[in-house]
Amino acid sequence: MEQIAIYGKGGIGKSVIATNLSACYGMAGKRVLHVGCDPKRDSAIRLIDSGRLSTVMDLIGQDPDSLSVATIINRGRHGLDCVEAGGPDPGTGCAGRGVARTIEFLDEQGVLSNGVYDVVVFDVLGDVVCGGFAAPLRLGFARKVYIVVSEQPMSLYAANNITRAIRRYSTNGVVLGGIIANSCLPETDRDLLSRFAARLGTRIVQFLPRDPDVIASEKERRTVVEWAPDSVFANSVRAIADEALALDPGTIGPPKTMTDDEFFTFLQGRA
Repeated sequence: MEQIAIYGKGGIGKSVIATNLSACYGMAGKRVLHVGCDPKRDSAIRLIDSGRLSTVMDLIGQDPDSLSVATIINRGRHGLDCVEAGGPDPGTGCAGRGVARTIEFLDEQGVLSNGVYDVVVFDVLGDVVCGGFAAPLRLGFARKVYIVVSEQPMSLYAANNITRAIRRYSTNGVVLGGIIANSCLPETDRDLLSRFAARLGTRIVQFLPRDPDVIASEKERRTVVEWAPDSVFANSVRAIADEALALDPGTIGPPKTMTDDEFFTFLQGRA
């Protein structure tokens, strides 16, 4: 079973990429589980045709005894199974708790180890890698991690923080597969992003273009690979999907995480 996690700060486009990857695998005939690890419950909406998704935290709040593999699965197109962690109302609890409980429950039920799925894709918020949001790493279920960035300094800052968690849990078999640069314009400083990746001991997997088809597909609750399959964006995502499956984790060492001081020194061009 391939276990792939897409991390990145809020608003960087990680959910767009994660859902497009899941759609790619489903359309290729693979058995896919898509796990949305964000309290906003806004990941799998691109993959299903029904209305509001049921979330793990909703079910726990209504009736903890009702929690089962069958009740947390939302069936999507192309045979995809989708799970959303959900979270508490804003200001009322820990957002990471839903993620942690979701991963723990999937583990307890053997969902992530019973061979039912060919690919599991985790879509994980990465602004703060607390114990909850780090659960896929901590429990060793996100074997191949890809971090989504732009050239905005705070997206790179969040990415560097995420590598700290990857390094911490590398003994679980977790590796950094690479950096995905999203919404790139012609004037995007690609050299900065390539140097950032190299500084972390990794590489840029793809430079994804800023594409109006992303917005158009979102309005229709579709992924770009479904809505505009011949677009540059769709072709680039398919390349990521193929590369992620081909990646051998055994060939990759822990990332070379920077301290905050080292990060800002790098950002200012002094290292």
